[in-house]
Amino acid sequence: MNRADVGHRAGLLRGLLMAPIMALLLALSGCGLISGADEQVGFAAPRDPDDVEFQFLYLARYLDSAKPCYLIHPQSLTRSAFNARGTRVSYVRSGCFRDVAFHTGDAALCRHVRSVSTLFLSGERLNAATCRKNATGNGRVANSLDVPAIVALAGFSDQEVDRFLVAQNRFSSIAEAAEARQRDAARHAYEVRDVLLHSREFFQRIEALPGFADERDRADMAAVPWQPRFADAP
Repeated sequence: MNRADVGHRAGLLRGLLMAPIMALLLALSGCGLISGADEQVGFAAPRDPDDVEFQFLYLARYLDSAKPCYLIHPQSLTRSAFNARGTRVSYVRSGCFRDVAFHTGDAALCRHVRSVSTLFLSGERLNAATCRKNATGNGRVANSLDVPAIVALAGFSDQEVDRFLVAQNRFSSIAEAAEARQRDAARHAYEVRDVLLHSREFFQRIEALPGFADERDRADMAAVPWQPRFADAP
């Protein structure tokens, strides 16, 4: 066998050995193992979010305010294995800031966004740079806010809610508001959602909601301004 044949066969052998390695690397390219995310949790046990943390996310989306985002645990992960590559895992808190930035156009909120990957899922594309790029102020995110639960967590009693709605001329009397709560729940809930939740009074109560904000988060929350949707908001 001449030298050329030996070199040819060696090249073929190297090709055969490299093929499965390249296939493995290609398969792993969508996984967190070799992700370029800001943080990688690897084998560490990720934290699953509580139901109330998702309610804080939905509240932030509904109010177009990042204030509730601070109440979400910074290590809570949400996973979507069938999402596009690089968007299959995310911190819920980061997603909250990202969604508010997306809808309001406030790119400054993106400083709170951190991308994360697990051993098998990558979220590297859900980073601060992408957040700033998408902070157009032209979108709205789907919502599933449990209004009665949030109002109760904020410490409002039924009587307080009814008094507030009467003060805002949504009902003529406490008795009418109470009757609507019992007999016309859809109307009453509409008024709570569209009037109380957007009020300065409710905004101030957000800081009292139970959550995972630390001392610095609380200070940041206190600095978030109340911005009503409409000029004549209560």
